[in-house]
Amino acid sequence: MSQAANHWAAQAHRVLLLNLREGDEPRVDAEALVANAKTYCATAFCISGGGIVAFYQTDIDGHRLSDGLAGRDLLAEIIPVAHREGIKVLARIDPSCAPKALALTHPEWFSRDRNGEFCEVSEHYVTCPNADYYRVRIVEVVREILLRYDADGIWNNQGKFAAWDTDTCYCHTCQTLFKQHSGQAIPQSEDWDDPAWRLYNEWRYQRIADWVGLMHRAVHAAKPAAVFIAAVQLMESLETIRPGGWDIDYWLAHQDIPTFECQRRHTAPWWPGLQAKYLATLAPDKSRWMTVSYFYPWWRLYAAPEAENRPWIAQQVANGVSPWLHINGGYSELFDRRGIAPMQAVFQRLARWQTYLEGVQSQAQVLLILSRHTQDLYGRGEPQSRYLDFIRGWYCALQEAHIVFDVMSDKLITAERLARYRVVIVSNLACVADHLAAILEAYTEAGGGVIASYEAGTMTVAGAAREPAFAKLLGLQYGGHRSGLKSSYAKIEDSANPLLDHIGDTDLIPNEGALREVTVSSTRQVALTLIPPVIAHSGATISIPEYSAIRETTTIPVAVHGEQGAGRVVYFANTMEALYYHYGFPDLAQVLVNAVRWAATTDLALEVVAPNHVDVTHMAQEKRDLVHLIIMPLNKPLNTGWRHPGQNLVAARDVLVRLRCGSKRVASAQLASSGEHVEVALVAGAWQVTVPEVTDHEIVVFNFIEV
Repeated sequence: MSQAANHWAAQAHRVLLLNLREGDEPRVDAEALVANAKTYCATAFCISGGGIVAFYQTDIDGHRLSDGLAGRDLLAEIIPVAHREGIKVLARIDPSCAPKALALTHPEWFSRDRNGEFCEVSEHYVTCPNADYYRVRIVEVVREILLRYDADGIWNNQGKFAAWDTDTCYCHTCQTLFKQHSGQAIPQSEDWDDPAWRLYNEWRYQRIADWVGLMHRAVHAAKPAAVFIAAVQLMESLETIRPGGWDIDYWLAHQDIPTFECQRRHTAPWWPGLQAKYLATLAPDKSRWMTVSYFYPWWRLYAAPEAENRPWIAQQVANGVSPWLHINGGYSELFDRRGIAPMQAVFQRLARWQTYLEGVQSQAQVLLILSRHTQDLYGRGEPQSRYLDFIRGWYCALQEAHIVFDVMSDKLITAERLARYRVVIVSNLACVADHLAAILEAYTEAGGGVIASYEAGTMTVAGAAREPAFAKLLGLQYGGHRSGLKSSYAKIEDSANPLLDHIGDTDLIPNEGALREVTVSSTRQVALTLIPPVIAHSGATISIPEYSAIRETTTIPVAVHGEQGAGRVVYFANTMEALYYHYGFPDLAQVLVNAVRWAATTDLALEVVAPNHVDVTHMAQEKRDLVHLIIMPLNKPLNTGWRHPGQNLVAARDVLVRLRCGSKRVASAQLASSGEHVEVALVAGAWQVTVPEVTDHEIVVFNFIEV
């Protein structure tokens, strides 16, 4: 449902998530808590309510009171003070586990392992999302909070299967429901070759979506103006997302403010940007929020580095998402307070920028499609290397080239939505429905550009092999596979080919991994062909210097492109984008970027000349365009698998921004940080400004002449 323009959630927000722990209560003072929220210019905050433990005086039997309350009622104390100061309050609930004592009277409420035993975490038992603890008891908790305390909404945490790293639920309720759904028993282990497992995997997503819908109805029945938000993530933490049954696409109708958690830190520093772009295409008519942790998981009392949190928040804001700072343990006697002042400063700046954050819409002309079905059914037990690293490779290449782009779920693709884009990237999009293939064919015939790679279009959305969906579009016939291509190369067939612009004086670029053999139609050009592995002998890990000569080339295509109708298509038969993510070879990124620029036919609307650690978005309001410039932290990897915490924000100077905006004329340009106007000139059809310095986050505001 779309939000009414006058609903409180429709504006851009600055939100705090204040998780309380049992024992914090004696140090909680309502006036001080709200006064502290105001130092962040917070418009809303979330406070612990109930579920695992109640931080208010509940009347619900078995809903355990927090040991530290001592007769107090924190919701009764805090919510009126916040409302007096114009701050909205959401109550946090957690349905994931309950006191063991409840298992004596309601054993059917709880999850069971393969042996029929309860699943214990922190002296509690994990509850089952299909059972009545979720579907009846938590509804009672939500009604009590909304009706008694006038909370403005409910934030749900950990509503999922396999909560807190437990395993598949084999309780009687789950067994019965899955049997009714599929006619089969819940499989005893993960086996992607087993049709029953694939059915069960999809069923989990559907069941959690059903519960989210039930909660949404319960919240609005109790208080129509309240909002309901449930926790979910994208791509990262797959060990939680997949067994949990989290797919936000299925929740969209039941989320008043679609929200992603974004706390995990042993991942790419641009993860917030990817999630924010996905939210923007998922719910363009709704507010979107995203959490950012003050702490450094899993050390909840230790502040994340300022140089990492600044761009973490900036990426959210730059893509039209409101940030939600998660503070846990703030009432601890031992706490890392060093990040407080910097985060207050960031939120205060966002308050000053409020006018530039309201009602913004992305102006990206390039679209990257993301597929959860491909993640699961093609990715199988290795979703990162088999699929998600392809998405990450594209993200890196586009970001570093300052090509503005959106990210959209394949479930949401329509002809109408694609019409605004110049290029659509279906990166190894293996699982494809017939209707999506037809949409992309029509899109290209009408003048759009499509870039595909490797196994794109070779499976159905149910995970079965199919006749390649994009064969006609790409002008290919598919053959077999080659694998084990370590120490191989891609041979440059023609250095003047547009896919090879700016490559320079070389005959080859690196290749590795696997390749799909294809036969190319006469209407296609082959830019790169395969040079087989250059190694001493089969199975060698490195070539002997004396025998590292290339002794064989092939005509097997690696990169193919051509015209299709009024549009253009590019196909990479290898794993080009994943290789770039793994190794960072700049030539691979250059080929990917060249493919986008060639497929777009003409210059894109925005061009930014800056170092490659500057992230860029292009947003618009009614009378102006907004170009966000974000300094990404420079860091280094660790051999533990964790990244080095971002420590270095290196300023960019004399950043050149060129905007092509058709018939619109720019009246002036200014910098949001200072309000100062900068000189703007029309050069070769583009409105051009130079930003003297970007230290962490800047918005270049192009104001249009009113007609």
